[in-house]
Amino acid sequence: MRSRLPILTFALLGCVLVAAEPPKEADGFTPLFDGKSLDGWVPINVKPDTFTVKDGVIYSTGEPTGIMRTDRMYENFVLELEWRHLKPKGNAGLFVWSDGVIAKPTPFARSIEIQILDGHETENYTSHGDVFSIHGASFKPDRPHPNGWERCLPSEKRCKPSPDWNHYRVECNDGRVTLAVNGKVVSGGRDATPRKGYICLESEGSPAEFKNIRIKELPTTNPTPEEIATPAEGEGASGGSGEAGDKP
Repeated sequence: MRSRLPILTFALLGCVLVAAEPPKEADGFTPLFDGKSLDGWVPINVKPDTFTVKDGVIYSTGEPTGIMRTDRMYENFVLELEWRHLKPKGNAGLFVWSDGVIAKPTPFARSIEIQILDGHETENYTSHGDVFSIHGASFKPDRPHPNGWERCLPSEKRCKPSPDWNHYRVECNDGRVTLAVNGKVVSGGRDATPRKGYICLESEGSPAEFKNIRIKELPTTNPTPEEIATPAEGEGASGGSGEAGDKP
């Protein structure tokens, strides 16, 4: 009788390989954070303990200012996450379509930033979901900024103050980005460059937490090489230090 051992071995190996893939949820989303580790994330210019996993959330000390990126680029996608600041007036951020290297001499990367800010309200920026280009990235805001910056201020105030949790849903598709805050779209823009890159969490001076980070990838729209972010292996991100007023 022919031995069935090789067949069983390959079958078991196939099961192991399938089990190693991130689980896809019923609605097509895949977790970007497993709730237990920072697998799939790469620190760039922060300390080893700036981002850690604590009680099922990603905890950021806020020090030093810097970023942690995904281990690969994403083009078109829907991203959901929850965040909160642990102290009032906190500052942090979510970068999409980001370069894999920082835009020296700044601690940030060329990208489209989704603001994560608490308790600040001026004519130029808010704590309710600003979307803007930084450090050489570009896009056209859905609404003109008072000072002409490439920054879309939200249509209404929907963020909850520290220490409450907030939910963001970010849709990025073919250079268009929109942000829904706690269930309603409030800001966005179009014609972004880059339109394929890394996703980053930002540390910027104050403790914050992130959880339930998940992503649903959408079909490619074939970006040109100029529309793709600088990979992590590159020598540096283009675009200089950005325009005045692009932070916080």
